[in-house]
Amino acid sequence: MSILKHMNQKSRWIVPAIALVAVACSPNDLEEFRLEGTSPSVVSFDGTPLGIKKEGEHILVPLQIQTSNPAGKSFQVELQLIPDTVEQLIASGSLQNTVGIPVNQITAPSVVVVPFGADSSTFTISINLGFAERNFGKNMAFAYRLLNASKGNELDPSGSSGVVILNTVDILDPSDIRYLSITNGGGEILDVRNRQNYQVRSGGLNVPLGISLAGVPGHAFTVEAKVNPDTIAALVANGTLPDNTVALDISQVTMDTVRRIGSNTSSAPLDVFVQWSVIEEHMDDLLAIAVTLGNPSTHVLDESKKSVIILIHPQHVLEVDITNEGTYSVSRDNGGGPEGGEGSLKLIDNDTGTKFLVGDFRRDLWAQLVYDEPTKVGAYTLTSANDAADRDPKNWQLLGSNDGENWVAVDTREDEIFTNRFQTKRYEFEPPEAYTHYRIDFGENNGGSLFQLAEWRIIRIP
Repeated sequence: MSILKHMNQKSRWIVPAIALVAVACSPNDLEEFRLEGTSPSVVSFDGTPLGIKKEGEHILVPLQIQTSNPAGKSFQVELQLIPDTVEQLIASGSLQNTVGIPVNQITAPSVVVVPFGADSSTFTISINLGFAERNFGKNMAFAYRLLNASKGNELDPSGSSGVVILNTVDILDPSDIRYLSITNGGGEILDVRNRQNYQVRSGGLNVPLGISLAGVPGHAFTVEAKVNPDTIAALVANGTLPDNTVALDISQVTMDTVRRIGSNTSSAPLDVFVQWSVIEEHMDDLLAIAVTLGNPSTHVLDESKKSVIILIHPQHVLEVDITNEGTYSVSRDNGGGPEGGEGSLKLIDNDTGTKFLVGDFRRDLWAQLVYDEPTKVGAYTLTSANDAADRDPKNWQLLGSNDGENWVAVDTREDEIFTNRFQTKRYEFEPPEAYTHYRIDFGENNGGSLFQLAEWRIIRIP
């Protein structure tokens, strides 16, 4: 078998593999007469691309078969790909810096029709753009052979088979390549601490990494995400990470190991979730998770940004409910007193089944917690009680002070609605500073003459 190498003035073209698609004319479409004085043609394959272009997710490569004389009748020639030939040439060293194109990455006609009177016929091979992207800098090759020229025509024994080689550097510009990377912290150590690079969830801590695709998006594709504890062990051994770093594996975190990214989309979420119980077990350690993208169904991984090391500082992420560490008081109590069945102490008893109820609500109600030392609070929760919704708080402010006289509004809420009974809602804010006094001032309820609330919890942040 000969090896056909198309050379332009700069370099070779490389063509990926081909999935065969039948493109045959019916006998009724073929002329049943012969040009006067003509004889059967000898058919050969040119192997020279007639101009390559990119279109959507495909590289289109026009090729041509030629005949020794004009066709006296329209006829057809079969085309067959032989991928094993390329693999054998690569294995023997005959093809250097070359990859064979898998049959699922290339589409070509199985039959080429030569029209009546023509001395050539052009057909187009379509190559998956993603395959060329993933092999940028290499040659791509496929082998072929012509079979069974119909209507008495013959195949040129020396020109009916060969190998077509294409150079990805000539086909693609580096700016054409759509790289996949981790959005948040790709190629870095991502510190998770002090409310940076994580989100608080009821059951644990969520680290949003994300996946980004550079360039113009195309068809939907998938990419894998793996957790590799061995990477952490190596970083500890070479001193990049401290000795007290504990590597987490996939059994200790929750993460999608295969992520599907939809068509015409340049980004997708990739989250890593760690339960609070895992973090609490390692309060004197650092927790590290090595995440790496791999095996995209199309496109190319950005080698510099396909991995990230998540480094969790347990002492600086774990939130603490400090409600019952402060001195508690209210501006006005239930008629039964603070210890009554619906007295003010029910508001902080850590039991959402009880409630604090006040009659004759006059927008003068507040509850307060005072601490010995300034404390940074970044969240609180309110839980609706069991009874009529018109008693629920609607507008309020959380105030902070260091002397009990000069107050600063650290969080303001308006038109809040509790859609269910015993519903707990969490409210987060950026504290301007640490305070010794925290007071929640209830400005309005939903119009009732009574005010009720099942629970108020206040949360210290790292």
